Amino acid sequence: MHLAEMRAGVNHVNPFQRFFMNTEKTVLIAEPAGMLFNGLKSFFSENGLSALQAGTQKETLLTLQSQRVHVMILDADLLEEDCAFISIIKGMVERLPIIICAETNTPEFEIRIRQKRIFYYHIKSFGIQDLEMAVSNAILRVSQQLGGPQHVHR
Repeated sequence: MHLAEMRAGVNHVNPFQRFFMNTEKTVLIAEPAGMLFNGLKSFFSENGLSALQAGTQKETLLTLQSQRVHVMILDADLLEEDCAFISIIKGMVERLPIIICAETNTPEFEIRIRQKRIFYYHIKSFGIQDLEMAVSNAILRVSQQLGGPQHVHR
């Protein structure tokens, strides 16, 4: 058992959480309804991740200016037709992994957002576990960029 686990009184910590215990990672969820945030609360808690919420484009940009964010989940409902908002975000935080969540998939929309160098394109009907896996992979990518291990055993 790690010292941090003993101090926290934790009996069981999964490997993903143990890896990130000393380096808290923050996920920004930008969505108007708050449904993704509510669906991911337990995942964040179980894995030692911090979460921030933004409901508008303006709140999203202000949060990115004032907070260190490691991964962003962006609901497609906040995007305009040309998806220029993604370019604005990338201009502020170039290497930020962005996971786009859409209610439905259209080939035209998918082409537009993939041209913006997003990390993952999630269709909500894929389920919350698919989104959790995408967040885990994005966190691992960030950690690798920061000099962390190349893999995490789960």
